[in-house]
Amino acid sequence: MSRLRTVAGAPALALIVALVTAGCGVRPTGVVDGGEPAHGLTKDLRIYYVHGSGLQGVTRPDISLQRLDGVLKLLADMPSWAEERGLVNLVQLGSYWTSGTGHRITLHSPGASFDSPRDRLPNGQLVCTLARAQSFLHRDEAIRPDDVRVSLDDGERTYGPYQCSQFLT
Repeated sequence: MSRLRTVAGAPALALIVALVTAGCGVRPTGVVDGGEPAHGLTKDLRIYYVHGSGLQGVTRPDISLQRLDGVLKLLADMPSWAEERGLVNLVQLGSYWTSGTGHRITLHSPGASFDSPRDRLPNGQLVCTLARAQSFLHRDEAIRPDDVRVSLDDGERTYGPYQCSQFLT
């Protein structure tokens, strides 16, 4: 009787093994286009403030920005709720303007301080905010914030170019 069960069970076992080793029937394909890259990171404008010893980006949805210089006015006009969250603005600029296009921009601010160790966080605020604003203004051209290089010019010397990622560590 046990020999009969073994003989009868052998074809069933062979069928199970064949099904398991045959795979699921999906045939290999070539390279498949994944479509357009994600745009979620550059959808809204983001302004950077200092939180503790680092930078924190604050999304500012529904902001209309026409020129790169305008984002520095938004940085200076910190919302009241930001202070409640422990955010501060360390940027102090006199006169300023921006120049450049695409992936390279320069902030000109005669007499500003960009070279001392205490300028690291305010410089980071400027670089990250300007890079995000450039990406926001040129979102149709798919300029990513990480691709933007920002130089800081105090009228005597130009510092950089910097990337935002240099200030986020």
